[in-house]
Amino acid sequence: MKKLYIPLMLVAAIGTAGMITGCTKNFLEKPRGGDVTVDTIFHTQRQAQYAVADMYGWCIPTGFVMNASGDSREDVLTDQVHLLLPGAAWVAGNLNFQYYIAGGMAPTYSIDRGPITSRGNTAATAFTGWYKAIRKANLVLKNIGSVTDATEDWKTDVKGQALFCRAMAHYSAFRLYGGIPLVKDVLLGDGNISIPRSSVQTVVDTLVSWCDEAAALLPPGRSTNDYGRVTSIAALALKARVLLYAASPLYNTPDNMKAGVTGARFGDARDSVLCYTSYNKERWKRAADAAKAVIDAAGASGVTLYNTGKPLTTAKTDNYAGLGDYEAVCNNVFGTTGTYGNPEMILVNTYNHNDANKDGWADWGRYNSSKVRMMGWGAKNNVPVEFLQVYEKRDGTKWTATPSGTDFKAYFEGLNLDPRAYQSLAWGGQWYNSGKTFLPYYRQSADGAYAKGSLADDTNAGDGTGSAVECAKFVARVDNNNDNHFAWPVFRLAEFYLSYAEALNEYNGPSADAFLYMNLIRQRAGMPDKDATTLTDQVSFRAAIQNERTVELAFEDHRYNDLHRWLTAHVVLSKTFNGFAVTASTNGITPKPTNPYLNWTLVSYGARTYPARYYYVPFPYTEVSMRYLGGANWDGQNPGW
Repeated sequence: MKKLYIPLMLVAAIGTAGMITGCTKNFLEKPRGGDVTVDTIFHTQRQAQYAVADMYGWCIPTGFVMNASGDSREDVLTDQVHLLLPGAAWVAGNLNFQYYIAGGMAPTYSIDRGPITSRGNTAATAFTGWYKAIRKANLVLKNIGSVTDATEDWKTDVKGQALFCRAMAHYSAFRLYGGIPLVKDVLLGDGNISIPRSSVQTVVDTLVSWCDEAAALLPPGRSTNDYGRVTSIAALALKARVLLYAASPLYNTPDNMKAGVTGARFGDARDSVLCYTSYNKERWKRAADAAKAVIDAAGASGVTLYNTGKPLTTAKTDNYAGLGDYEAVCNNVFGTTGTYGNPEMILVNTYNHNDANKDGWADWGRYNSSKVRMMGWGAKNNVPVEFLQVYEKRDGTKWTATPSGTDFKAYFEGLNLDPRAYQSLAWGGQWYNSGKTFLPYYRQSADGAYAKGSLADDTNAGDGTGSAVECAKFVARVDNNNDNHFAWPVFRLAEFYLSYAEALNEYNGPSADAFLYMNLIRQRAGMPDKDATTLTDQVSFRAAIQNERTVELAFEDHRYNDLHRWLTAHVVLSKTFNGFAVTASTNGITPKPTNPYLNWTLVSYGARTYPARYYYVPFPYTEVSMRYLGGANWDGQNPGW
């Protein structure tokens, strides 16, 4: 697929979307000599494109963090990343991380950040931010037909884009809260929603219908001028994701799993906004069919799994040619010679790429608050041992961390893990690139021969820990730390291979196609196939496909929702996490080596608490107090809050 660029006007608008706080800012400001109304904005195609760009800025999600110290990866809410407290308390304020991991999330300390444009605000403004996004999509839907100088084909295309954006904004809230108010028309701009929550069934059916409508109006691909706009395949992808979630145990709960979610249910008719009234296996069939539709449509349009037959990153190289295929998937979205470097992407958010002046992201956001890139400015995105052990060894077997040793680099690299681990992480002693060479994640040596490494944790937290493994996905390593080839993958094809395999298994056990699509992902990574000799039933295949999904989509904002929809969050996240603590040492060698040996030991990062009520995020008090969420009979708040 060729590289697609949004037109200059659209780039400018999207590049400033992070600073747009309302419908009247920028393109609805009053010019000299007249008043601006909706009619004037949607009078010409030139003006209407500003409204379309603003809609994209509010509705299309990204996992990249904003240019603010309080923003962080959603990964910190899961077992993928752990920030060491109190030294890193200044990070992830928007996610209220320090309250969340201690069981202290509340309506005023929510994990909802809202759309990109709401980041840094309160829980209340984050929630209403989704409805500002929805309003922008509804404005486009209602008024795009009034543009006087545009072709009908252009108007039809934009209508499809707006339908998709409206569905995406609703989905973004639904994945956190369960049933939400559905807004199908333009509300007043006073911030009042005043529409009660819809049932899970109604929300799912409505989002699916909007996706179907959008897919019928949108083209399957885009020209080189329109990279970043949605396509019919993107609409099918959103439909497939919604149906996969809807079929999963959080919403489609089998009787044998209801005990795990008791604290997140009312036990009466109000549960309709939290789940379906009964389990139905056919929902998995619907999810499987939707995922296969994405795969088929993608293949017909040239969207393919990125696989050049190079599973390993070449040692001690920091150019694109040296990347392993998995590392290249996200590192080389925008190729190096003006071409689209990755045919696997279905939809990406180009915000990071288009922000050439770093107005919205700056260095902080581009580097995802990582210590490996930000050095002393960053907080360490420590990866717990419990998550590292999700990665299999190269031969497909599991491993358990050795509690201590004297050469961490040799130990960690000698584990010979799934290549996707080494292409997603940074670790003590690693040769990272020609600028940083070997990474100094370590505490000061006992004899003073080595001072604390420049990538050690924050002073208040890390001198006693010296953790050695950090998430480095989406952190520029190659081409002189070039950030400009990144774009956030909203949808990539690998997700739907895995979704298809999962749904097939849940519907009728492991089939030939379920093995095929899981193994296509593993083959790209250089991992051995799974087969029916070891995965003999639905339960064993379920464990394998969930593990495969966790590894393949690691650090791409899937883990939070996967743990929740599988009803495993209360098990996985209610435990003590541990890390590798490393200390520099000469190991008795004189003169001392330039790069020290790293003695390691396993240390506790502390216990996390995950109450069952966490399965649904609490609505802000401001919305609950208006008593519209539940209609006439109750306040609409989720259980346990």
